[in-house]
Amino acid sequence: MPFWALAFNVSWEFIFSLLLVSNPLALQAIINNVWFAFDIIVMIAYILYGKKDWPITVSKKWFYPYLILVLAVSFLFVYLLSVELDHSRGMYAAFIQNLMMSVLFIRMLLRRGNKSGQSAGIAIFKLIGTLAPTIIYGQQSRFVLFLGIACFVFDLIYLIMLLNFEKTQPLKNNVAIAS
Repeated sequence: MPFWALAFNVSWEFIFSLLLVSNPLALQAIINNVWFAFDIIVMIAYILYGKKDWPITVSKKWFYPYLILVLAVSFLFVYLLSVELDHSRGMYAAFIQNLMMSVLFIRMLLRRGNKSGQSAGIAIFKLIGTLAPTIIYGQQSRFVLFLGIACFVFDLIYLIMLLNFEKTQPLKNNVAIAS
């Protein structure tokens, strides 16, 4: 998973699991807590193994400062956008970060030159996972509808690229650059 996407996910889940929770016993709050726990596991894996994806042209001593900076920017973006423009609902931040994630997955596939850590199943579930809330929340906001449609288009492109990549490209062991 691209680190910027992970950082935004962890930030969103943290904020809507622990900070901006109107009813902690509501189904959405429980779901947010479960996803936050999953995100923490992925974050731990990234901290342990992410250096292998770090650019070889940049000293590894910058890995952790970069990690902290990206997490801080992600947190402040999600929090401030949600509080100031979304009445603490998180809808805009969620769709913006989802669009970012859709584009970053395409970039990751192209940058790595292999499908390491990626699969058609993941791509399909992401596509469906974005389409469902787009149908629900897109009725409330044209901006959210636009973001959801854009996510769907990029997710579909990613899925098609991934399927075609699997058919035409041999696996390579390229050194990847950081997302």
